[in-house]
Amino acid sequence: MTAVPLPPHELKCRTWYYGVRCQCMRLLALCEDLAGGKTEDEHLPLASLLAVPCECGRVVQAERLEKFRTA
Repeated sequence: MTAVPLPPHELKCRTWYYGVRCQCMRLLALCEDLAGGKTEDEHLPLASLLAVPCECGRVVQAERLEKFRTA
């Protein structure tokens, strides 16, 4: 399964997202954390492997999503 990350210009400031980190160190946000970061879980496990393309040309194969906050 493939997921397209949210465009960086569409991310809101100081908002929690779930996504993956590419080897080029970009954070690729896939969805907003609707709990606003208030849950204790740092990761969201996935039922199957997820392919996420990065702007650098790599494709990240994710088994789980990381929670992170934008600046």
